[in-house]
Amino acid sequence: MLAPFSPDAPSLLNALAVGSRALIDAHFWSEGVDQLLAALGEASGVNRVWIFQTIERNPDGVLQDFVFEWASASHYRERTQKRFRFFTTLIDDPQYEEMVNRRERGDSHTCITSKVDLGTLRDNLESQSIQSMVTVPIMVDGQWWGTLGFDDCEREVDWEGAGLQALVIGAELIASAIYRQQLTRRQRQVDLLQQVAACGTWEINTRSGATWCSSALLISLGYPGDYARLPLRRLLAHAMPADRLRVFGVIRECHQRLQTQCRIDVQLQVASGQWRWHELVMESYYSDDGYLARIGGLVIDISQRKKSEEQAWAAAEFDALTGTRNRRGLANHLAQLNERPVATVYYLLMIDIDYFKHINDRYGHPAGDALLVEMAKRVHDALRPEDCLARLGGEEFAVTAGDLSHQQVVQLGERIRQRIAQKPFYLTVGDSQTPLMVTLTVSVGIAPLALTSDLDHCQAVAVAQADQALYAAKEAGRNRVVAHWQP
Repeated sequence: MLAPFSPDAPSLLNALAVGSRALIDAHFWSEGVDQLLAALGEASGVNRVWIFQTIERNPDGVLQDFVFEWASASHYRERTQKRFRFFTTLIDDPQYEEMVNRRERGDSHTCITSKVDLGTLRDNLESQSIQSMVTVPIMVDGQWWGTLGFDDCEREVDWEGAGLQALVIGAELIASAIYRQQLTRRQRQVDLLQQVAACGTWEINTRSGATWCSSALLISLGYPGDYARLPLRRLLAHAMPADRLRVFGVIRECHQRLQTQCRIDVQLQVASGQWRWHELVMESYYSDDGYLARIGGLVIDISQRKKSEEQAWAAAEFDALTGTRNRRGLANHLAQLNERPVATVYYLLMIDIDYFKHINDRYGHPAGDALLVEMAKRVHDALRPEDCLARLGGEEFAVTAGDLSHQQVVQLGERIRQRIAQKPFYLTVGDSQTPLMVTLTVSVGIAPLALTSDLDHCQAVAVAQADQALYAAKEAGRNRVVAHWQP
């Protein structure tokens, strides 16, 4: 019997060099694997080089798929055979069981068919006309990902020594390519997620102050995507000082409560120099001794959501025509005033345009709407920053004012009345090039506004009393101010 053939080790090493370059340069990692298998097959002189991917290992058998193949001639090809598509090999032969166990441990296995004991393993080898075979497990993250195999159907090949070591290196090169491909796939998924969700990821080591930011976050903040190191101080500088304090406060509170997750909305300065709203989703990681070791999470751009919320809030609390608060906005304003710890005397001023119906009938509703807008501007100009103006409907407005005496609030009412009456309004209506001049007066009724826990009741009382004073002003000839406490 002829002695087993030994592959040429230098040729295999040269094939490894060619194949490793292919794995690096190939656009798709699978193309690089194909080239590596071809180089190793030609250098070793075998008839077939293959890779089985391990799908599942259970006590009864191994489910695998035939994923790569190189053959020296077409009649040696087996990958297209149906029996090798997601096939299960039963573990009913001690020799095959030992081979599987070796693969799971990361050990290679060689065999010459004529020397294999009778059984399932030998039957499988002979059914494929294999005279000798060597298999090397492909280990990814310590797990048996698959198997690199070399079949020779014409010779008995002895793979021990340098030849076998070259194949082990080949399996490790393939494992590295698979690992890089998995990382690339995950990175693409992360990049796609960050692009679609307008978010970035970050992490801070609380012990050293070291930071890590995803490329999407770095780019959004104005840095290159591969920026080597972003100091913590510079990262924090992208947040407003008040927001930085709030973030530290939230982290401190979460730590005290032993919470691992928290969220907060902050404004960050982005690459364009604009301040945009972002949601910080923070996850805390603790050491075994309970020390806060790391903080990481997401930065999500929520500027559009904030804008929509502001628009919805404005639509709910502000008058669409004049831009003043509406009834709901006034009620919420009073609720905010009632939450203040210091008691303050407030007043409600009801303002009604005199003979507004006549203006609408004479000039039309577009002129009436334009007049309401201009009148609201004049009233607003007569108020203090802390006062609140609201349109209750039609031509009726309300003002809340505090920290004033009876005499001072009446003077405020007079100031409003005079601002309206002292000069006419010039309105541009429709396509008319000539401004429309309209004179206008208002009547004002004033009542005290005693804020209590029952806001609806106190507001109803103030409105009723202010309405009575307003009616008295109308009855007295209009264009005047009347307070409820006046005789």
